[in-house]
Amino acid sequence: MVVALLIGAVAQQVLPGLTLLGQAKAPLVLSVVLYYALHRSLALLVAAAIAGGLICDSLEALPTGYSAVVFCVLGIITWLCRDVVFGARVMTHMVFGFLAGCGLTFGLYGLLLVGEASLREASWSWIALKAVGTALLGMILAPIVFVVLEWLDRLTGNIVVESSK
Repeated sequence: MVVALLIGAVAQQVLPGLTLLGQAKAPLVLSVVLYYALHRSLALLVAAAIAGGLICDSLEALPTGYSAVVFCVLGIITWLCRDVVFGARVMTHMVFGFLAGCGLTFGLYGLLLVGEASLREASWSWIALKAVGTALLGMILAPIVFVVLEWLDRLTGNIVVESSK
């Protein structure tokens, strides 16, 4: 888990943001958290969400803990829905990646607006554009991250990921 989060965080920082979509960054750490939400226990999900959030906050100009809170909320919502969805389907990964990418942007900016650290002015149209960009990137990248993490889990023998076919 730690290796996946570190590699995801570094790749997320290295990849450039999409200029046309509000400088949206690839939500790779969020995709790792979503993988743990759909395939692991609640305790491991929360550990991944907190660790991923702290890593992201330390690499970005965000107050410590904001990403962890948003990752926990999005991860727990996904974890609660995992019994009613097909967890091994690409379409499921795409939908959760899209919705969580949108929720990540609105959640972070919502916390920034409410928190004392809100020193930055941002237009709602720019935030919405960034949310759409992050959602589209999440929709594209979440299935790829899921395949890689499932392959690594099978390779290392951590768990046997059952397919829902």
